[in-house]
Amino acid sequence: MIEYNISSVISPIAKASIFNTALPTAESNWLSTNIVPTTSPSYLRIYVCVSVAGILRIVRTISGTTITENMNNGVNLTANSANLFTIEWRNEDSINLRYSVTSGTIYILRIDEIDGAE
Repeated sequence: MIEYNISSVISPIAKASIFNTALPTAESNWLSTNIVPTTSPSYLRIYVCVSVAGILRIVRTISGTTITENMNNGVNLTANSANLFTIEWRNEDSINLRYSVTSGTIYILRIDEIDGAE
């Protein structure tokens, strides 16, 4: 018999969602405000599908300093294709997303926080 401790269940926390929305100007933030961790350390699971090829970037701010991290090794995402990324973050971080092109549609973006106990 397997005992299951309900307190150890990992429940994702929805942090952001965009559906069928025009891409903002290239290299502009996708989210109106940066997202911040609920627990630390933890992970962000990012699911995204965009109508046009381009480079997805994580914009991470820590203590007032902002850096940009290219996803997918800096290679364009394929248009109309599902992509799933996992990134690490901590209490000091705030995160946003940017894309390298302007024209097109964000078909879907879902960002969920996954507890570090995963």
